Amino acid sequence: MPIYLISKFADPIFAFTIGTSAALIRIRREEREKHPERAGEIGFGTIAKRGADRVRRWWAGDFEGL
Repeated sequence: MPIYLISKFADPIFAFTIGTSAALIRIRREEREKHPERAGEIGFGTIAKRGADRVRRWWAGDFEGL
């Protein structure tokens, strides 16, 4: 398989992975700054769970009209 075909499929996956990890790191840092007393409890699992909950709420229409 030519390298340009591999790149054509791998580049979007790479971009999605980098973008997602950058967003998770930024959100985690902001949450730790907002709540320094709970900084040890705020991990990537907590952030991912909160994000999944927000996507579920958005999908259910909870944010309409905001």
